[in-house]
Amino acid sequence: MAITKKELDLAGWCSITNALIAIPSLAMSWFLETVKGIGPRLSQAILTVVGLGLFLYVIHALRRLLNDRFKFHDVDTYISLMIWGNIVLAILSLLSLGTGQLESFMEVLTVAALIGFGILSIMFGTRLLRLSGDLYGLLKPFCYVTIGSGICLVTVFLLPVAILAGAVADVILGVSFFRAAEQTPQDEILSAPIE
Repeated sequence: MAITKKELDLAGWCSITNALIAIPSLAMSWFLETVKGIGPRLSQAILTVVGLGLFLYVIHALRRLLNDRFKFHDVDTYISLMIWGNIVLAILSLLSLGTGQLESFMEVLTVAALIGFGILSIMFGTRLLRLSGDLYGLLKPFCYVTIGSGICLVTVFLLPVAILAGAVADVILGVSFFRAAEQTPQDEILSAPIE
């Protein structure tokens, strides 16, 4: 079943919301370095779970959009890996909030997962550039910001920049979803170049 206008609009809002909670989530993680107690940790856990839920909906909607509207399946494997990667990162984040004794071990696992996710983001953005359409005028900006975010993740010390770049990519993707919702598949067929 093709992705609907309502699903595209919802994906757009979820993507924008995900971008908006990225900054408080980053600030909260820094705040946790200095403050002890259950309140801040619970807030961080809630932000982590909400962010994961938003990401899962958005990335699934992107896959459906690429498959249905563009007949593009080249990034399906990367999207599946990104889904599992985000689930693993969320679990590691939640475990690091709850386990004081294993904190250094969890940090090492998280850094390794971030590096892997950065490499995956670079590969995803590079492969997505092969899309024959222009993703409603935002293909290159989305791909380049995603690749830049991946590079920052791989360096690890640029993690805050990676999170900001990821928020920018989420906004770009959200706008793409809104544009897709306004354009029917028939309009895309009529405007597509003949190959």
